[in-house]
Amino acid sequence: MNVAQTISNVVAQGSRRDAAAIDEDAFQALYDRTARPLWAYLARVSGRKDVADDLLQETYCRFLNRKPAGLNEEQSRSYLFRIATNLLRDRWRHGEDLEGDEITDISGPQTDSAAHIDVRSTMQKLKPRERQLLWLAYVEGMNHDEIAAATGLSALSIRLLLFRARRRAAGLLRPSTLVTKMVKQ
Repeated sequence: MNVAQTISNVVAQGSRRDAAAIDEDAFQALYDRTARPLWAYLARVSGRKDVADDLLQETYCRFLNRKPAGLNEEQSRSYLFRIATNLLRDRWRHGEDLEGDEITDISGPQTDSAAHIDVRSTMQKLKPRERQLLWLAYVEGMNHDEIAAATGLSALSIRLLLFRARRRAAGLLRPSTLVTKMVKQ
C-alpha cells in the first residue's frame, strides 16, 4: 500500500476532513518510517500476512481520519501502534483469524537458522497478548510506559505481564535448545 492508496481510501470512506488538508509529504515521511515496523508487529502478533496487510491499511485509514492535531513523530508512532493494537483486539474478540496465510518469515536472513526457527515456533505457541508485549518491548524497543500507551494497560500491569511472557517464552525455548545440544553431541 502507498500513500496515494491510503489517502484515496480515507476519502472513499467519507472522511470528514478535506483531502487537500492532508499534508502528503509529512504523511509519506511518517509512513516510510512506520509502515514496515507496524506491519511486522501486526504480522508477528496475528501470525498471518493477510491480516497484517488488512490491519495495516485500516490503521493508516483510521489514523488519517482521527489524527489529533499537534502530535509529534513519536506520539504519532505510538498512536499508530495503539490503533493497530485495538484492531487486533477487535479481531480476537470476534473470533476471527482462524485460517489464512501463516507467517513464514518477516525479517531478513538470520545467521543462526536453528535459533531463528526456535524463536519463530516459540512466538507461535505464545498467546497473542504475550507475542504483542514481547514484540513491542524487544523488537520495537518500547519501554513500559510506551507499551502501556499502545495497549491501553497500566505500566505496572505491563511490567508483570511482560515478566510472565518472558518466563513462558524461556520455558518454551529451553526444551528445544536442550534437544538441539544433545543432537549435536
